[in-house]
Amino acid sequence: MTEPITPYQVVYSERVRQHLLYLAGEADTRGDGQAFLSALKEFHRRLCIYPQFGDPLRDLTQEPGQVWVGVVRPLSMRYGLFEDRRLVIVSAHPVLLPKQVGGATE
Repeated sequence: MTEPITPYQVVYSERVRQHLLYLAGEADTRGDGQAFLSALKEFHRRLCIYPQFGDPLRDLTQEPGQVWVGVVRPLSMRYGLFEDRRLVIVSAHPVLLPKQVGGATE
């Protein structure tokens, strides 16, 4: 029998939360608000259970950790990953990627 996985604690800065609200409005205006909402939910789910799904950008120097970037279309986010504390911190503004239409980017 396997032990349950301990989820990572995910912390979003206030400016990130505010920017996500703004991006939700932008996505809704351009017609992919539901895709944005789905991506945000999936992003959070992944950050809680496996934040290493993204790509590492650099190691941190002040304490053990790394900066990662992850993409769940149409959303991209950079986040700090602190493995020893099982902590993920999202403090950089998320990016709303260009809308994809029929496999092409608008």
